[in-house]
Amino acid sequence: MGRAGQQVVREEGGLEDRISVGLLARAFPRSMVEAVIEAAGAREKRVRMLPAWLVVYYALALALFMDMGGGRVMRKLAGTLAWAARGVTVVTPSEEALSRARNRLGPVPLRLLFEQVAGPLATTATPGGFWRGRRVLSLDGTTLDVQDTPANWTRFGGPGTASESGQALAGGFPKMRVVALGECGTRALIAARLGSYATSEKALTIELLPLLGKGMLVLADRNFPGHDLWGQVAATGADLLWRAGAAFPLPVQSVLADGTYLSVLAPPKNMRRTGAQPITVRVVEYQLLAADGSPTETFLLLTNLLDPEIAPAAELAELYHARWQIENAFSAFKSQLKGDGVVLRSKTPEGAEQELWALLCAYHAIRELICAAADLTDRDPLRLSFIAALDAVRGPVGDPAAFPP
Repeated sequence: MGRAGQQVVREEGGLEDRISVGLLARAFPRSMVEAVIEAAGAREKRVRMLPAWLVVYYALALALFMDMGGGRVMRKLAGTLAWAARGVTVVTPSEEALSRARNRLGPVPLRLLFEQVAGPLATTATPGGFWRGRRVLSLDGTTLDVQDTPANWTRFGGPGTASESGQALAGGFPKMRVVALGECGTRALIAARLGSYATSEKALTIELLPLLGKGMLVLADRNFPGHDLWGQVAATGADLLWRAGAAFPLPVQSVLADGTYLSVLAPPKNMRRTGAQPITVRVVEYQLLAADGSPTETFLLLTNLLDPEIAPAAELAELYHARWQIENAFSAFKSQLKGDGVVLRSKTPEGAEQELWALLCAYHAIRELICAAADLTDRDPLRLSFIAALDAVRGPVGDPAAFPP
Protein backbone atom coordinates (compact mmCIF):
# COMPACT_ATOMS: atom_id res chain seq x y z
CA MET A 1 0.00 0.00 0.00
CA GLY A 2 1.12 3.59 -0.61
CA ARG A 3 -0.20 6.61 1.23
CA ALA A 4 -3.51 6.25 3.09
CA GLY A 5 -6.33 5.34 0.69
CA GLN A 6 -3.97 4.63 -2.21
CA GLN A 7 -2.73 1.44 -3.78
CA VAL A 8 0.40 0.81 -5.80
CA VAL A 9 -0.15 -1.28 -8.93
CA ARG A 10 2.70 -2.98 -10.78
CA GLU A 11 1.69 -4.71 -13.99
CA GLU A 12 -1.42 -6.37 -12.53
CA GLY A 13 -3.73 -5.73 -15.49
CA GLY A 14 -4.84 -8.93 -17.18
CA LEU A 15 -4.93 -9.46 -20.93
CA GLU A 16 -8.68 -8.81 -21.00
CA ASP A 17 -8.07 -5.44 -19.31
CA ARG A 18 -5.49 -4.55 -21.95
CA ILE A 19 -7.99 -5.37 -24.70
CA SER A 20 -10.73 -3.20 -23.16
CA VAL A 21 -8.45 -0.24 -22.50
CA GLY A 22 -6.82 -0.81 -25.88
CA LEU A 23 -10.21 -0.27 -27.51
CA LEU A 24 -10.55 3.04 -25.68
CA ALA A 25 -7.03 4.12 -26.68
CA ARG A 26 -7.67 3.23 -30.33
CA ALA A 27 -11.10 4.89 -30.50
CA PHE A 28 -10.07 7.92 -28.45
CA PRO A 29 -6.37 8.69 -29.02
CA ARG A 30 -4.55 10.65 -26.34
CA SER A 31 -4.19 13.64 -28.67
CA MET A 32 -7.97 13.76 -29.15
CA VAL A 33 -8.55 13.50 -25.41
CA GLU A 34 -6.10 16.34 -24.74
CA ALA A 35 -7.81 18.47 -27.40
CA VAL A 36 -11.30 18.13 -25.90
CA ILE A 37 -9.93 18.88 -22.42
CA GLU A 38 -8.39 22.06 -23.77
CA ALA A 39 -11.58 23.02 -25.63
CA ALA A 40 -13.65 22.47 -22.49
CA GLY A 41 -11.27 24.49 -20.31
CA ALA A 42 -10.93 21.45 -18.04
CA ARG A 43 -7.13 21.34 -17.84
CA GLU A 44 -5.85 20.82 -14.29
CA LYS A 45 -4.33 23.93 -12.69
CA ARG A 46 -1.52 22.06 -10.96
CA VAL A 47 0.22 18.69 -11.22
CA ARG A 48 -2.10 16.02 -9.85
CA MET A 49 -2.07 12.29 -9.31
CA LEU A 50 -5.13 12.20 -11.57
CA PRO A 51 -4.52 14.50 -14.56
CA ALA A 52 -7.54 15.37 -16.68
CA TRP A 53 -6.58 13.02 -19.53
CA LEU A 54 -6.45 10.06 -17.16
CA VAL A 55 -9.83 10.96 -15.66
CA VAL A 56 -11.35 10.96 -19.16
CA TYR A 57 -10.11 7.39 -19.71
CA TYR A 58 -11.35 6.48 -16.24
CA ALA A 59 -14.84 7.79 -17.10
CA LEU A 60 -14.77 5.77 -20.34
CA ALA A 61 -13.65 2.65 -18.47
CA LEU A 62 -16.51 3.11 -15.98
CA ALA A 63 -18.88 2.99 -18.94
CA LEU A 64 -17.47 -0.35 -20.05
CA PHE A 65 -17.75 -1.83 -16.54
CA MET A 66 -21.01 -0.51 -15.13
CA ASP A 67 -21.30 -3.52 -12.84
CA MET A 68 -18.03 -2.71 -11.02
CA GLY A 69 -17.17 -0.18 -8.33
CA GLY A 70 -15.08 2.81 -9.30
CA GLY A 71 -12.03 1.67 -7.33
CA ARG A 72 -11.98 -1.70 -9.05
CA VAL A 73 -12.31 -0.09 -12.48
CA MET A 74 -9.42 2.24 -11.68
CA ARG A 75 -7.28 -0.70 -10.59
CA LYS A 76 -7.94 -2.33 -13.97
CA LEU A 77 -6.99 0.88 -15.73
CA ALA A 78 -3.91 1.41 -13.54
CA GLY A 79 -2.75 -2.17 -14.08
CA THR A 80 -2.98 -1.75 -17.82
CA LEU A 81 -1.09 1.53 -17.72
CA ALA A 82 1.62 -0.11 -15.61
CA TRP A 83 1.88 -2.92 -18.17
CA ALA A 84 1.98 -0.48 -21.08
CA ALA A 85 4.74 1.48 -19.36
CA ARG A 86 6.71 -1.76 -18.84
CA GLY A 87 6.60 -1.94 -15.06
CA VAL A 88 6.31 1.71 -14.15
CA THR A 89 4.44 2.09 -10.85
CA VAL A 90 0.95 3.60 -11.07
CA VAL A 91 -0.74 4.85 -7.90
CA THR A 92 -4.46 4.20 -7.54
CA PRO A 93 -6.24 6.95 -5.56
CA SER A 94 -9.02 6.38 -3.07
CA GLU A 95 -12.68 6.25 -4.17
CA GLU A 96 -13.17 9.72 -2.68
CA ALA A 97 -10.27 11.12 -4.71
CA LEU A 98 -11.63 9.48 -7.86
CA SER A 99 -15.02 11.05 -7.25
CA ARG A 100 -13.48 14.49 -6.76
CA ALA A 101 -11.47 14.09 -9.95
CA ARG A 102 -14.62 13.28 -11.93
CA ASN A 103 -16.32 16.32 -10.42
CA ARG A 104 -13.40 18.55 -11.47
CA LEU A 105 -13.53 17.20 -15.01
CA GLY A 106 -17.29 17.70 -15.47
CA PRO A 107 -19.39 16.48 -18.42
CA VAL A 108 -18.21 18.80 -21.20
CA PRO A 109 -14.98 16.95 -22.23
CA LEU A 110 -16.94 13.69 -22.61
CA ARG A 111 -19.66 15.43 -24.61
CA LEU A 112 -17.06 16.98 -26.91
CA LEU A 113 -15.32 13.62 -27.23
CA PHE A 114 -18.56 11.93 -28.33
CA GLU A 115 -19.30 14.71 -30.80
CA GLN A 116 -15.76 14.38 -32.16
CA VAL A 117 -16.01 10.66 -32.93
CA ALA A 118 -19.72 10.03 -33.43
CA GLY A 119 -20.85 9.91 -37.01
CA PRO A 120 -22.14 7.59 -39.72
CA LEU A 121 -20.41 4.23 -40.05
CA ALA A 122 -22.29 2.73 -42.99
CA THR A 123 -20.77 2.68 -46.45
CA THR A 124 -22.67 2.34 -49.71
CA ALA A 125 -21.95 -1.39 -49.45
CA THR A 126 -23.57 -1.73 -46.00
CA PRO A 127 -26.93 -3.54 -46.26
CA GLY A 128 -29.71 -1.17 -45.27
CA GLY A 129 -27.34 1.77 -44.92
CA PHE A 130 -28.73 3.67 -47.89
CA TRP A 131 -31.96 3.87 -49.87
CA ARG A 132 -31.87 5.37 -53.36
CA GLY A 133 -28.71 7.30 -52.52
CA ARG A 134 -29.98 8.56 -49.16
CA ARG A 135 -28.45 7.58 -45.82
CA VAL A 136 -31.20 5.98 -43.71
CA LEU A 137 -31.45 7.40 -40.19
CA SER A 138 -33.97 7.06 -37.38
CA LEU A 139 -34.96 9.53 -34.70
CA ASP A 140 -36.24 8.50 -31.27
CA GLY A 141 -35.97 9.09 -27.54
CA THR A 142 -35.56 7.15 -24.30
CA THR A 143 -34.97 7.78 -20.59
CA LEU A 144 -32.31 6.65 -18.10
CA ASP A 145 -32.65 6.37 -14.32
CA VAL A 146 -30.30 8.51 -12.25
CA GLN A 147 -29.54 8.39 -8.53
CA ASP A 148 -32.30 9.37 -6.10
CA THR A 149 -30.78 12.61 -4.74
CA PRO A 150 -32.26 16.09 -4.27
CA ALA A 151 -29.88 17.57 -6.84
CA ASN A 152 -30.87 15.00 -9.48
CA TRP A 153 -34.58 15.47 -8.76
CA THR A 154 -34.15 19.21 -9.17
CA ARG A 155 -32.24 18.92 -12.47
CA PHE A 156 -34.02 16.00 -14.13
CA GLY A 157 -37.33 15.42 -12.36
CA GLY A 158 -39.32 12.29 -13.05
CA PRO A 159 -42.77 10.74 -13.23
CA GLY A 160 -43.10 10.46 -9.44
CA THR A 161 -43.54 13.13 -6.80
CA ALA A 162 -40.89 14.52 -4.50
CA SER A 163 -40.80 16.02 -1.04
CA GLU A 164 -39.60 19.54 -0.27
CA SER A 165 -36.10 18.11 0.23
CA GLY A 166 -36.22 16.63 -3.25
CA GLN A 167 -36.37 13.00 -2.13
CA ALA A 168 -38.83 10.70 -3.91
CA LEU A 169 -42.04 10.04 -1.99
CA ALA A 170 -43.54 7.35 -4.19
CA GLY A 171 -40.41 5.39 -5.07
CA GLY A 172 -38.70 5.36 -8.43
CA PHE A 173 -35.82 7.48 -9.65
CA PRO A 174 -35.29 10.79 -11.40
CA LYS A 175 -35.02 10.29 -15.15
CA MET A 176 -32.79 11.84 -17.78
CA ARG A 177 -34.39 12.13 -21.22
CA VAL A 178 -32.23 11.44 -24.29
CA VAL A 179 -33.10 11.89 -27.96
CA ALA A 180 -30.72 10.31 -30.47
CA LEU A 181 -30.22 9.99 -34.19
CA GLY A 182 -29.47 6.40 -35.14
CA GLU A 183 -28.02 4.94 -38.32
CA CYS A 184 -30.32 2.11 -39.39
CA GLY A 185 -27.70 0.09 -41.28
CA THR A 186 -25.30 -0.15 -38.31
CA ARG A 187 -27.34 0.76 -35.18
CA ALA A 188 -24.76 3.45 -34.43
CA LEU A 189 -26.04 6.39 -32.39
CA ILE A 190 -24.46 9.22 -34.33
CA ALA A 191 -25.82 12.19 -32.36
CA ALA A 192 -27.68 12.78 -29.10
CA ARG A 193 -29.11 15.50 -26.90
CA LEU A 194 -30.16 15.19 -23.27
CA GLY A 195 -32.58 17.03 -21.00
CA SER A 196 -34.86 16.69 -18.03
CA TYR A 197 -37.78 14.28 -17.88
CA ALA A 198 -40.11 17.23 -18.55
CA THR A 199 -38.23 18.19 -21.73
CA SER A 200 -40.15 16.97 -24.76
CA GLU A 201 -38.59 14.77 -27.42
CA LYS A 202 -39.57 17.41 -29.98
CA ALA A 203 -37.64 20.11 -28.13
CA LEU A 204 -34.51 17.96 -28.03
CA THR A 205 -34.94 17.11 -31.72
CA ILE A 206 -34.73 20.80 -32.59
CA GLU A 207 -31.24 20.82 -31.06
CA LEU A 208 -30.22 18.15 -33.59
CA LEU A 209 -31.27 20.18 -36.64
CA PRO A 210 -27.75 21.46 -37.49
CA LEU A 211 -26.66 17.84 -38.04
CA LEU A 212 -29.34 17.09 -40.66
CA GLY A 213 -29.19 17.86 -44.36
CA LYS A 214 -29.49 16.70 -47.94
CA GLY A 215 -28.74 13.07 -48.67
CA MET A 216 -30.44 11.88 -45.46
CA LEU A 217 -33.75 10.07 -45.06
CA VAL A 218 -35.00 10.46 -41.49
CA LEU A 219 -37.53 7.99 -40.05
CA ALA A 220 -39.58 8.73 -36.93
CA ASP A 221 -42.56 7.30 -35.08
CA ARG A 222 -45.95 8.86 -34.37
CA ASN A 223 -44.71 10.97 -31.43
CA PHE A 224 -42.96 13.39 -33.78
CA PRO A 225 -45.30 14.65 -36.57
CA GLY A 226 -46.56 18.19 -36.27
CA HIS A 227 -46.51 21.29 -38.45
CA ASP A 228 -43.73 23.12 -36.59
CA LEU A 229 -41.22 20.29 -36.15
CA TRP A 230 -41.89 18.84 -39.61
CA GLY A 231 -41.29 22.23 -41.18
CA GLN A 232 -38.03 22.79 -39.31
CA VAL A 233 -36.64 19.32 -40.07
CA ALA A 234 -37.67 19.47 -43.73
CA ALA A 235 -36.02 22.90 -44.03
CA THR A 236 -32.63 21.25 -43.41
CA GLY A 237 -32.93 19.51 -46.79
CA ALA A 238 -33.40 16.03 -45.29
CA ASP A 239 -36.12 13.74 -46.62
CA LEU A 240 -38.67 12.56 -44.07
CA LEU A 241 -40.71 9.40 -43.54
CA TRP A 242 -42.68 9.66 -40.30
CA ARG A 243 -45.60 7.67 -39.02
CA ALA A 244 -48.79 9.48 -37.94
CA GLY A 245 -51.42 8.29 -35.50
CA ALA A 246 -54.76 7.08 -36.80
CA ALA A 247 -56.50 10.20 -35.45
CA PHE A 248 -54.00 12.62 -37.01
CA PRO A 249 -55.90 15.10 -39.26
CA LEU A 250 -54.87 14.43 -42.86
CA PRO A 251 -57.48 15.75 -45.32
CA VAL A 252 -57.22 14.25 -48.80
CA GLN A 253 -56.22 16.93 -51.31
CA SER A 254 -55.59 14.73 -54.34
CA VAL A 255 -55.14 11.01 -54.95
CA LEU A 256 -52.02 9.98 -56.86
CA ALA A 257 -51.71 7.21 -59.45
CA ASP A 258 -50.23 4.71 -56.97
CA GLY A 259 -53.07 5.15 -54.45
CA THR A 260 -51.12 7.45 -52.12
CA TYR A 261 -52.52 10.93 -51.64
CA LEU A 262 -51.43 14.48 -51.00
CA SER A 263 -52.52 16.16 -47.80
CA VAL A 264 -51.48 19.13 -45.67
CA LEU A 265 -50.16 19.72 -42.19
CA ALA A 266 -52.16 22.69 -40.97
CA PRO A 267 -50.37 25.21 -38.76
CA PRO A 268 -51.77 25.70 -35.24
CA LYS A 269 -53.75 28.87 -34.58
CA ASN A 270 -50.90 30.73 -32.92
CA MET A 271 -48.70 30.13 -35.99
CA ARG A 272 -51.45 31.10 -38.44
CA ARG A 273 -51.53 34.54 -36.85
CA THR A 274 -47.87 34.96 -37.82
CA GLY A 275 -48.49 33.91 -41.43
CA ALA A 276 -47.51 30.23 -41.28
CA GLN A 277 -48.78 28.26 -44.27
CA PRO A 278 -49.97 24.65 -44.57
CA ILE A 279 -47.26 22.16 -45.55
CA THR A 280 -47.97 19.67 -48.32
CA VAL A 281 -47.15 16.05 -47.52
CA ARG A 282 -47.72 12.73 -49.22
CA VAL A 283 -49.54 10.02 -47.27
CA VAL A 284 -48.85 6.30 -47.69
CA GLU A 285 -51.63 4.24 -46.10
CA TYR A 286 -51.35 0.48 -45.76
CA GLN A 287 -52.01 -2.54 -43.56
CA LEU A 288 -49.91 -5.57 -42.74
CA LEU A 289 -51.42 -9.04 -42.82
CA ALA A 290 -51.37 -11.38 -39.84
CA ALA A 291 -50.42 -15.04 -40.19
CA ASP A 292 -54.06 -15.95 -40.80
CA GLY A 293 -54.37 -13.37 -43.57
CA SER A 294 -56.40 -10.86 -41.56
CA PRO A 295 -55.33 -7.20 -41.71
CA THR A 296 -53.52 -5.59 -38.80
CA GLU A 297 -53.73 -1.96 -37.74
CA THR A 298 -53.58 0.76 -40.38
CA PHE A 299 -50.26 2.51 -40.89
CA LEU A 300 -50.15 6.15 -42.01
CA LEU A 301 -46.77 7.34 -43.25
CA LEU A 302 -46.03 10.97 -44.08
CA THR A 303 -43.25 11.94 -46.46
CA ASN A 304 -41.98 15.01 -48.26
CA LEU A 305 -41.05 12.78 -51.21
CA LEU A 306 -44.11 13.72 -53.25
CA ASP A 307 -43.33 11.95 -56.54
CA PRO A 308 -44.37 8.25 -56.60
CA GLU A 309 -41.83 7.52 -59.33
CA ILE A 310 -38.97 8.80 -57.18
CA ALA A 311 -40.30 7.14 -54.02
CA PRO A 312 -42.59 4.15 -54.73
CA ALA A 313 -45.16 3.56 -51.99
CA ALA A 314 -44.28 -0.13 -51.56
CA GLU A 315 -40.63 0.72 -50.98
CA LEU A 316 -41.51 3.39 -48.43
CA ALA A 317 -43.78 0.99 -46.53
CA GLU A 318 -41.03 -1.60 -46.39
CA LEU A 319 -38.38 0.97 -45.52
CA TYR A 320 -40.28 2.41 -42.56
CA HIS A 321 -39.77 -0.74 -40.54
CA ALA A 322 -36.03 0.02 -40.45
CA ARG A 323 -37.04 2.58 -37.82
CA TRP A 324 -36.99 -0.26 -35.31
CA GLN A 325 -33.20 -0.40 -35.58
CA ILE A 326 -32.94 2.57 -33.22
CA GLU A 327 -35.09 0.64 -30.73
CA ASN A 328 -32.58 -2.21 -31.02
CA ALA A 329 -29.75 0.28 -30.53
CA PHE A 330 -31.34 1.66 -27.36
CA SER A 331 -31.84 -1.90 -26.12
CA ALA A 332 -28.15 -2.71 -26.58
CA PHE A 333 -27.13 0.61 -25.05
CA LYS A 334 -29.35 0.33 -21.98
CA SER A 335 -29.70 -3.40 -21.35
CA GLN A 336 -26.30 -4.73 -22.45
CA LEU A 337 -23.78 -1.91 -22.07
CA LYS A 338 -25.34 -0.09 -19.10
CA GLY A 339 -27.14 -3.16 -17.77
CA ASP A 340 -30.80 -3.87 -17.08
CA GLY A 341 -31.93 -2.14 -13.91
CA VAL A 342 -28.58 -0.39 -13.44
CA VAL A 343 -28.94 3.21 -12.29
CA LEU A 344 -26.29 5.74 -13.28
CA ARG A 345 -23.72 6.00 -10.49
CA SER A 346 -23.53 9.73 -9.94
CA LYS A 347 -25.32 11.62 -7.20
CA THR A 348 -24.93 14.94 -9.02
CA PRO A 349 -26.48 16.07 -12.32
CA GLU A 350 -23.06 16.92 -13.77
CA GLY A 351 -21.78 13.45 -12.92
CA ALA A 352 -24.84 11.80 -14.46
CA GLU A 353 -24.40 13.80 -17.65
CA GLN A 354 -20.72 12.83 -17.74
CA GLU A 355 -21.73 9.18 -17.44
CA LEU A 356 -24.25 9.49 -20.26
CA TRP A 357 -21.69 10.93 -22.67
CA ALA A 358 -19.11 8.31 -21.60
CA LEU A 359 -21.64 5.53 -22.25
CA LEU A 360 -22.38 6.98 -25.69
CA CYS A 361 -18.63 7.09 -26.42
CA ALA A 362 -18.15 3.46 -25.35
CA TYR A 363 -21.20 2.36 -27.33
CA HIS A 364 -19.91 4.07 -30.46
CA ALA A 365 -16.47 2.48 -30.05
CA ILE A 366 -18.04 -0.98 -29.89
CA ARG A 367 -20.20 -0.28 -32.95
CA GLU A 368 -17.05 0.80 -34.79
CA LEU A 369 -15.42 -2.49 -33.80
CA ILE A 370 -18.44 -4.43 -35.08
CA CYS A 371 -18.41 -2.55 -38.40
CA ALA A 372 -14.69 -3.22 -38.80
CA ALA A 373 -15.29 -6.93 -38.17
CA ALA A 374 -18.17 -6.90 -40.65
CA ASP A 375 -15.94 -5.32 -43.31
CA LEU A 376 -13.23 -7.92 -42.72
CA THR A 377 -15.65 -10.83 -42.98
CA ASP A 378 -17.90 -9.30 -45.66
CA ARG A 379 -20.96 -9.56 -43.43
CA ASP A 380 -23.91 -7.42 -42.44
CA PRO A 381 -23.02 -5.54 -39.20
CA LEU A 382 -26.58 -6.09 -37.97
CA ARG A 383 -25.87 -9.84 -38.00
CA LEU A 384 -22.98 -9.49 -35.56
CA SER A 385 -23.82 -9.67 -31.87
CA PHE A 386 -23.34 -6.55 -29.75
CA ILE A 387 -23.15 -8.55 -26.52
CA ALA A 388 -20.50 -10.83 -28.03
CA ALA A 389 -18.48 -7.78 -29.06
CA LEU A 390 -18.89 -6.32 -25.59
CA ASP A 391 -17.76 -9.60 -24.01
CA ALA A 392 -14.72 -9.66 -26.29
CA VAL A 393 -13.87 -6.12 -25.23
CA ARG A 394 -14.22 -6.52 -21.48
CA GLY A 395 -13.52 -10.24 -21.05
CA PRO A 396 -13.45 -13.14 -20.84
CA VAL A 397 -11.24 -12.84 -23.85
CA GLY A 398 -12.15 -14.45 -27.15
CA ASP A 399 -11.37 -13.65 -30.75
CA PRO A 400 -12.50 -9.99 -31.08
CA ALA A 401 -13.47 -10.56 -34.72
CA ALA A 402 -15.44 -13.76 -34.18
CA PHE A 403 -18.81 -12.38 -33.14
CA PRO A 404 -21.51 -15.00 -33.75
CA PRO A 405 -24.70 -13.85 -35.47
